[in-house]
Amino acid sequence: MGESANLPVFNHPIVNSKYTRFDNTNKSLNQVAIMHLCGNIDAMSKNESALARTEAAKRLRPWERWAVVALLLLTWGLRWVALLDVPPGWRDDDLIELYTFSWEILESGPQLYFSGASGHEPLYHTLRAPLLALAGLNQASARWMSTVFGTLAVLLTWAVGRRLFTREVGLLAGGLVAVSFWALMYSRVAIRHIGVLPWALLAIYCGWRVLQDENPPRPAAFGIAIGTAGALYTYYAGRIVPALLIVALPFVGGRRGRRKPYLAALTSGVLLAVPMFWAASHIPGADARVSELAVPLTALAEGDLQPLVQTTWTTLGMMHAKGDPEWLYNISERPVFSLAGALLLYIGLLTRLAHLKQANARLLLLWLGAGIAPAFISLPPSSYGHTILALPAVYILLAMPMKAVARRWQWTTIPLCLLTFAPVAGRDLPDYFVKWPQQSAVQFLYRADYRALAGYLDAHPEIEEAAVGSLLYGVWDRVAVETDMRRQDTTLRYVNPERALVGREDPIRFYVQDGERRAPQFQALLDAAPRIEAPAGMQGVLLTLPEPSEDALTADVDGAPLAAQPFAGALALQAVAWDDDLTLTAWWGVIDDLPLPPEELIPNPPPPGVYNGPRLSVYAHLIAADGSFITGDDGLWVDPYTLHVGDRVVQIHRFTVPGDASGGPYTFAIGLYDPLTGERWLRPDGTDKAIISAPSR
Repeated sequence: MGESANLPVFNHPIVNSKYTRFDNTNKSLNQVAIMHLCGNIDAMSKNESALARTEAAKRLRPWERWAVVALLLLTWGLRWVALLDVPPGWRDDDLIELYTFSWEILESGPQLYFSGASGHEPLYHTLRAPLLALAGLNQASARWMSTVFGTLAVLLTWAVGRRLFTREVGLLAGGLVAVSFWALMYSRVAIRHIGVLPWALLAIYCGWRVLQDENPPRPAAFGIAIGTAGALYTYYAGRIVPALLIVALPFVGGRRGRRKPYLAALTSGVLLAVPMFWAASHIPGADARVSELAVPLTALAEGDLQPLVQTTWTTLGMMHAKGDPEWLYNISERPVFSLAGALLLYIGLLTRLAHLKQANARLLLLWLGAGIAPAFISLPPSSYGHTILALPAVYILLAMPMKAVARRWQWTTIPLCLLTFAPVAGRDLPDYFVKWPQQSAVQFLYRADYRALAGYLDAHPEIEEAAVGSLLYGVWDRVAVETDMRRQDTTLRYVNPERALVGREDPIRFYVQDGERRAPQFQALLDAAPRIEAPAGMQGVLLTLPEPSEDALTADVDGAPLAAQPFAGALALQAVAWDDDLTLTAWWGVIDDLPLPPEELIPNPPPPGVYNGPRLSVYAHLIAADGSFITGDDGLWVDPYTLHVGDRVVQIHRFTVPGDASGGPYTFAIGLYDPLTGERWLRPDGTDKAIISAPSR
């Protein structure tokens, strides 16, 4: 037999005469089969070569490694520089989350859900708690987690942009996030918002790799589960993440056999968060934040479409027209971008709309829409906090015009990156570090004057006691000063000068905020007092409280001295004086430690059913001749927990008599009570009030 008889017969359709075509070369069946096999091998080699080129494109080049290192150093530095000055102080939410959530974990153990402050997920606070235990509560330990999460958000924005598009897109998008006003704002405060981004980016990154990579790494599915669960456990905007990943599946598609592991990982992430949702569902009103903010949806349910249209329209303009209106997070209504930046963003948006056949474009646009959607249905519109999930997508889109041009003219890559980066950095960095903290509304909301006071007292150890003007919206003014002040030996009293002053027999240093409202009687007294040096944003005087006037009443209607019957044996009413307009001035003296209940720090809003108001108040009632109640003015405009034996308080009560009230004679009843329990403080004679003569109308 010939040589062809020794060749193996291939089990392939090509050797079947039905599929074999002979030409004038007169090739044998085996020769044709061998040529076909060689063709397959050649095609496989080409596929492997293309795959190798793809993998090589995803490997980090040396210059890219150094670029990422530089990016991280820039990001980290921008999140720590001038930390004592920007933000200019502590806001309520900083202190509430620090003391009533993170610190509470140290004292009472981990929580599945915090019902205070309208509902809080626990992960951010839980991760911060050990740091507070190690380093104490200070600027660095309070903001460390936000700084870390903000830096991770930049790193993962680079990774996602690089994986979806190109290394240049990833680096530019990461750099833009690093310097953006939006990201800096949430990376330098002690609240949890920025904590949702790394988890969400991890889930998106791993989800893309599971669906699209030729050979996805085994941990990718684990990353989907952990990222989804982490986002859900951090911030309520994280609830968008599983919805985004589910909707993305039919839009993005994926390789054959990838849907099951993708959905299994996503389901696992959601199941990990079930205990938290179970705990929240068993606390009535614990998850109130959603219902508090979703005013447009409430109006829509009642048939009113206008609020939803207004919030949607305003939010759609947040990039170029009106941004977040809250001074806490923005220069009020400052848009995310300048007109030039917004134009670049919308060009990037158009380039992705033109490439909707590409899975990465569909994912990016879906991500953007899902990220800003919460602001459509909540207040305030254009909220940077509610739309924080869209932040990385926005800056990846901003890098798209560079990609579109550089694809044709590669030499333009670096110039275009610089032309995109420089305007954003040139606008956002000065606005955040210089312009925003100098705004009067920001100074007020972040208690800049109290931070200055803490620094001033630390620098003046000779000052051992003082009084401080405060609006007394809660205990948080005092907590803000105590958190910043290193000294522990200074005695401070907090008082609202619109209605009260506090002092001692000797003159006392009194520091009051610039522009703070004061009662006219007190303003004249402060104007006449000697001026002293004061911290920035405050005025200082050496205050001597006025003595009761000659016509002041020092005895009750029965002639008994008021001071002889102190309430609870601790707080004595010394005198009262009436003005012509039925305004009463009362003098009080602290003669013993006040029997107050232990002070608790309660978040605001408080957990459902928990009281967070004052524990001591003055009731001042105007009484008709027949003993009926006419009008009253309750309140104690001084922090009773800061009062000490020997302190004196002067307080003003104002009365408005109804038009149908009798003309008198009137009497005046004054006493003390606990607003929580309603229990009144008793005097030594067993009565709970002093009855004093009052002028007729």
